Amino acid sequence: MPSQPKFDVIMFNMSTFYDWDHGIVNRNYNILNALAKQEGIGRIVAVDFLPLTWRGAVAHYVKNILLEAKTGEMVYGDLTSACYQRTDKIFTYTTIDSIFSSNTVANELKRIEKILDLKNIVFWSYNPLFVNFAHKLNDRAFIFDSVDNWLEHPTYTRLIAKKRLTQNYQVIADKADIIFTVSEELHDLYRKMGRVKNVTWIPNGVDFAHFNNPALINKTNPLQKINQPIIGYLGTIESRVDFDLVAAVANVHRDKIVAVCGPIWPIVKKEFKQKLGHLKNVKEFGRIGYHDAPSYINNFDVAIIPHKITNFVQSMNPMKLYDYLACGKPVITTRGAGVDMFKDLIYIADSQSDFVGMIDKALKEDSNAKQAERRAAVKKHSWESRATEMMKAVTAKLYA
Repeated sequence: MPSQPKFDVIMFNMSTFYDWDHGIVNRNYNILNALAKQEGIGRIVAVDFLPLTWRGAVAHYVKNILLEAKTGEMVYGDLTSACYQRTDKIFTYTTIDSIFSSNTVANELKRIEKILDLKNIVFWSYNPLFVNFAHKLNDRAFIFDSVDNWLEHPTYTRLIAKKRLTQNYQVIADKADIIFTVSEELHDLYRKMGRVKNVTWIPNGVDFAHFNNPALINKTNPLQKINQPIIGYLGTIESRVDFDLVAAVANVHRDKIVAVCGPIWPIVKKEFKQKLGHLKNVKEFGRIGYHDAPSYINNFDVAIIPHKITNFVQSMNPMKLYDYLACGKPVITTRGAGVDMFKDLIYIADSQSDFVGMIDKALKEDSNAKQAERRAAVKKHSWESRATEMMKAVTAKLYA
């Protein structure tokens, strides 16, 4: 039986390569790189997150067009856009033309399609702000990977009116050939919009080798100078973090250090300072790059996910849970999408008192055997296995 032809991908990202190159990675980044390793993939044109405002366009232009290192051959470029090769399969397209006209962006992408001789094109998106490109790029299929519910995130509802964003999700429900969701809870969003078929739950994964790389684990970091037990959180500090819960942990466990490793979003800086700034055992360490994350997490004695129980949190599947487990760490978390997958390996708290009390329990029960069990359990949840599962669904749709 002859092998099926490869397909090329135009992927609309939820981030930019500048962010990824500076250590801020997400599901989009990991799936993109895992797909590039698949035999059935030809080339991928990855479209940086498109700016929507003049202020965003200026920042985007400086970082992604002027400052971002062009690591390969330029395929296309003008004053406001650039497309260049990053690997043998991955090409980056970055532009600010979205603030002028979506048609301009579409026309440039069609030009790039011709230059690269793309065939069997799949439009693969992580960005519900720009669904109008579906089936306008000579694409045979529209795939949407739904990461979180942006309708419940204040950052995105400030960029675009909630009514319009709701309409965009309806377009996805109506037009996408396949919808992947990061959590089972996101199925309900599409079910309410009348979409039932070809909606598949693909949870997050982990780069196990990255978090168990001795060279990365042994990198120097300031946590190595702390002599007290460390209760650690690694991730962006934003509205999903329950500062009251973190304060309760710090107040009860004064003999321990609460290490907050990640950037604090401007919108929550005031609240962070008010609720945690006066606590001497809460230490801030700022943004931690992806290549530094293994050394920080491996210095935690207990890893925490102190998220609020909101509609947004219920739609997300925290990547940090997989990262923590890959490092063998005991994890205490509030409830959220997907945490029950590891319920026998982690501590799931249903109240503030539960969460606070589980710290000493986790420390007491930890052992080398338990650490090995956590690593073994999460190792099979690789990004490569997620990409393979996605590829099976897309191939079946294209060549049915």
